[in-house]
Amino acid sequence: MIPRIIIWILVGSLFLAAQQGPTVRKLKTRYGFTVDRLKPITYQLFVHRTAEWKPVIYLAVDVQHDILSFVKTTDGYVNKFRVSVAIRDDKGNLTNKNSWDEQALLKNFEDTNSKVQFQYRLYQLKVFDADWSGKRSGRFQLYLSVNDLVANNVYSFKHKFTIDSVEKKWASTEIAFLKQRADSARFPLMGRDKVLRFSKPAWAFVRLKNPDEQKLTFNLRIYQEEKQGHKLFYQQFLEVEGQNGLFDLQAPLPMDSLDEGSYLLRISCKEWHKERKFKVFWFEKPTYLYRYDLAIRPMRLILDKKTYKYARSLSYDELEKWFKQYWKKRDPSKGTVYNEIMAEFFRRVEIANKRYSNRHREGWETDRGRIYILYGEPKEIDDHRYATETKPYQIWVYSDSLQFMFVDKNLDGEFELVNEEK
Repeated sequence: MIPRIIIWILVGSLFLAAQQGPTVRKLKTRYGFTVDRLKPITYQLFVHRTAEWKPVIYLAVDVQHDILSFVKTTDGYVNKFRVSVAIRDDKGNLTNKNSWDEQALLKNFEDTNSKVQFQYRLYQLKVFDADWSGKRSGRFQLYLSVNDLVANNVYSFKHKFTIDSVEKKWASTEIAFLKQRADSARFPLMGRDKVLRFSKPAWAFVRLKNPDEQKLTFNLRIYQEEKQGHKLFYQQFLEVEGQNGLFDLQAPLPMDSLDEGSYLLRISCKEWHKERKFKVFWFEKPTYLYRYDLAIRPMRLILDKKTYKYARSLSYDELEKWFKQYWKKRDPSKGTVYNEIMAEFFRRVEIANKRYSNRHREGWETDRGRIYILYGEPKEIDDHRYATETKPYQIWVYSDSLQFMFVDKNLDGEFELVNEEK
C-alpha cells in the first residue's frame, strides 16, 4: 500500500508540472538564438455534440518517435505504449476513465530517433460513465498520461474544459482544427492545440444547433495579429444546409497564404459567433533562416562576388528586405508563402553542417558540403575512407560525366576536392 501512495504522490507532482501549456518548445542553438520545435507529446481535446446534443470527447494525441524506446524484432523496431485518460469534475470526483494499449512498428532504425515523426492516435470517449449520478455541466478536468511500456517512462498532462448547462437557441461546440474534412466514418482531429503547421493542410470545424433554421450563411474571417491590433487577412462566406436543426461547418483554412505568426479565427452567423486564436509555426524551418545575417553566409556559393559583397554591407533591416526579394523572384509557386527553392537550399545547408562540420569550419564551408549543397545527394559514393595503401578518399558519382573526388590529404578527416570530372 505504501509504494502505491508514493507513486500517486509522484504522479500528482508530474500533473502539476505538465499542465496544458504551449505546444511549442524553444531550443537554444549554437549561435545563441532559439528555434521553434514541437514538444515530444502534444494533444487536442474537443468536446463534440451528438445529434441528441449529448457531449462526447474526441482526443487526438501525437507522440514523438524519439522519446519512445524501440526493441528490434524480426518485423522491424517495436514499441508498446499505453494512453490513459481520467475525467474529473471540479470537486475531483471521477466521471469516466479509459486506457488503450498501443504498438508502434517501424521498418527503419533512423525513424526510431526522429524528432519530426509522430505516432498519431485518436480516441472517442463519453464524459460520464453509466453509473455517474452527479452534475453533467460545468467545469471538468481531463488527466492524460502516456506510458512507454518498454522504458517505463510516464508523461502526464491535465486539461480543463467546460460543458455548457443551458441549451441556447444558438448552441454550438467550440472550433476544432482537423487534418482533413470529417465524414460519418472519421473525425480527423489534429493532435495539437492552438498550433498549425506552416504550409500544411488544416480544416476548421464547428457544430451549431438551431431548430428554427434550415439554411445558414457563415462568415469565416481570419485576422492577423500585428502591433497595432488585428488586421483582416482572409474572409469567406459559406452556406450550410441544416439537418434536423444541426449545422456542421467545415472549411479548409488558407494555409498556402498564412505565414508564420499569430492569428484569430472568427466564425459568425447572424447573432452567433465563435472565436479561436492560433499560431502558425514552421517547425522544419532550417536554422539559418532564423537570422538573415546568418542566412546570407552560405549564399556566397550561389551569388557572384559583387552581389555577395553588396548584401553583406547592408544593415540588418536592409538585408531582410533584400533577402526576401531575392528569393521571392525565384519562388516557383507564386502566391504561396512556402518557397520550395529557398527551403531546399537551406535544408541542404543544414544537412551539410550536420555531416561535414569540423573544429575550424561549418559544414557548408567544406568542399563536400559545397558540392552537396550545389548538386544534392550523389547517386553513388565510392567510399575509401579507411584505405591503408593510399590516402583516404571518396568519389561522389552523379552520372558518368559528373563525378567529384575528395581526398583526406592530412589524415585529419578533412576531405578536399581534388578534381571535378564533368
